Amino acid sequence: MHKKGNLEPSPKEIYKQVSESIAKEKIIILLTGNSLHSVLEVGRYAREKGLRLVGIDFLIPGVKDSLKSLKRQGQKNFGVFSITTKKEARIAINAGAMFIFSSHSDKGIIRRCRKEKVYHSAGSLTPTEVFNAYNLGADSVSLFPCGRMGGLSWFIFLKNIFPKTKLIPTDIISPF
Repeated sequence: MHKKGNLEPSPKEIYKQVSESIAKEKIIILLTGNSLHSVLEVGRYAREKGLRLVGIDFLIPGVKDSLKSLKRQGQKNFGVFSITTKKEARIAINAGAMFIFSSHSDKGIIRRCRKEKVYHSAGSLTPTEVFNAYNLGADSVSLFPCGRMGGLSWFIFLKNIFPKTKLIPTDIISPF
């Protein structure tokens, strides 16, 4: 619900919109590279071609300022990945990230994202890691690196063990 006189959606409304987009879209582009400028150009191109969910590598220099700029421009459904600590999660959230992917499961990151109502996919690979991430309260579990561990067959295996868990197969695709 909007606050009186405020047209900005509440964190709860943004969280709901992002969660629905992730469930609907099925493809999330997570971009990395040596140059923030080139990553943002690829992100713009991806959006023009219909890919609505774009994440930027938090390790790229200047990414925090870029997130603030995207937020000011009214961009929706953008986030970050490579978050390793709850401090980085806080910085990304304050800069405007609408979703966060981490390559591991961290109780501090999960709690920070839940507190701030920001969608979080915790990285996991084994059945124990998947269970722990979901049990700690992650919105979804990012199977990373899924392709290197059997791809679709590994995803199906884990989905059969954890049918109620939202699993997102995640890996790196490179043109090189």
